[in-house]
Amino acid sequence: MNEFASKGKRKNGGQAAINAHAVRAVVQLLFATGKPYTLETLREKLREFFVEEGDYEKRVVASMSAVQLITAILEAGPQLEALGLQIRLTNGVAQIFTTKIQNEKLSAFITERAPTGGGVGELTPAALEVLACIAFKQPISQGEIDQIFGDVDKRHLVSVLRQMEMVEEFAGADGRLRFATTGKFLERFGLASMNQLWEFCSAQSA
Repeated sequence: MNEFASKGKRKNGGQAAINAHAVRAVVQLLFATGKPYTLETLREKLREFFVEEGDYEKRVVASMSAVQLITAILEAGPQLEALGLQIRLTNGVAQIFTTKIQNEKLSAFITERAPTGGGVGELTPAALEVLACIAFKQPISQGEIDQIFGDVDKRHLVSVLRQMEMVEEFAGADGRLRFATTGKFLERFGLASMNQLWEFCSAQSA
């Protein structure tokens, strides 16, 4: 088999592997940063990650079009749901969210790891619940927080978390104000990065 035919066979037979590499990189990026990304920015990141890779499938990922990337993300929906994750594409912007069941597990994870001193011990169970919500659904708006908790007003607790520098507010890609956790949150809960929470998701779903 000549080199052209060999590459053609790998291209056709390895599309699942190509999509898997792409989606895995997208999930890790979105989960680690906790911020939304436009499809064009995601494609730029994929090029940075894989353009010099020796592996054929990974090099193909570096040249994926926006349509190919969207297709890969949509096809990975069931696998992501099994991990308690969901990537939403809205107006060309990708965001990652946790499902309700996974969020309950992760809320317990946050509560169990909460330090008992240094100021964090002052957090009430209700405040920890809001913190967990922000941590695992970030970036999240006040309206989305209100929707999750229904008629219970949590705005004062969000303010408390901001004063404690556990949460910060920033403008999203669409101009809406959203909340995300801070470096101080990671430090106080003994986490090196948000990737540790992603690893926890995977372990809990294995």
